Amino acid sequence: MKEVRAAIIGFGGIARAHSAGYARLKQEGASVRLVAVCDVDPSKFEAQLNINIDTGATGLEGVHTYTSVDDLIANEEFELADICLPSFLHKEYAVKLMKSGKNVLSEKPMALSSAECDEMIAAYKESGKRFMIGQCLRFNASYLFLKECVESGVYGKPLHAFFERLSAQPRWGFEHWFEDTARCGGCILDMHIHDVDMARYLFGEPKAVSCIALDADVKWAVENTRLYYDDVMVVINGSWGESASSSFKSPYRVRFEKATVIYDAGKVTVYPDEGTPFEPELPDTSHMAEEIRFISELILDSEKVNLKNPPESARESVRVIEKLRESAALNGEIIKL
Repeated sequence: MKEVRAAIIGFGGIARAHSAGYARLKQEGASVRLVAVCDVDPSKFEAQLNINIDTGATGLEGVHTYTSVDDLIANEEFELADICLPSFLHKEYAVKLMKSGKNVLSEKPMALSSAECDEMIAAYKESGKRFMIGQCLRFNASYLFLKECVESGVYGKPLHAFFERLSAQPRWGFEHWFEDTARCGGCILDMHIHDVDMARYLFGEPKAVSCIALDADVKWAVENTRLYYDDVMVVINGSWGESASSSFKSPYRVRFEKATVIYDAGKVTVYPDEGTPFEPELPDTSHMAEEIRFISELILDSEKVNLKNPPESARESVRVIEKLRESAALNGEIIKL
């Protein structure tokens, strides 16, 4: 196999960002190509969605369209199923597609519960195929710079870290699924999980967690989380409770022994204790394109081991969210992991 053929399953909001990732990879001559998209609503193939996602170009020229996954499997040759369905469908379709012999990239969260994640991992191990969850920050240049700072020790040890991810309540999802706790899991599972996963990627597994949460249109719509480590303080705020006219924000601030690193308004700035602040030169990459590139390389190289973003790690992020919910139900009590 010289090229990975991919099909996007579900063509709502986040799928447009995935589609733009494939378009970028095509321009770069990468060994992966989008050959099909599938959605139960055929109008989605033409619709332009007003959402808080930088989708880029999503032209589908030369891409086959389907309204049934069964028809897609029966009539299209493809190796990678890229699942961009609502969260409550992740487990069902990931298992179905792996059992049909496809490699799977599935959007975060991995599933609505760690028990569902276990079913997905069992299907993955039985299939012998590649399986990865789209924890896209692990492929984002602004967060990879932070990862390099932590691992290299260039500014000393991290002392405290603050992450935020703030948005109005999403109302553009299929059949209003973002407004149904049973189908979306609340902001804590849908959006807050990005920063929880990134904290684990940066600092390892916390010893304990605590969380205070507020309910709004859904449960766990606003949350203040603390992850407990021996040597670094980690605080994470998440919100679907912002005003409808407010813009999406996702800043971070990490204090090291010798500098503070801040990401805000789309740029990273290093504030060293000695010297003047500066913006590091970061690669001009798309995290969506890079995660697609990564799994396509895994598919093309059967010997390559996925140490960067294995499904077992994505499962653990879901489990941490479950522990945060336990803490929130107990008014912020510390829960050991």
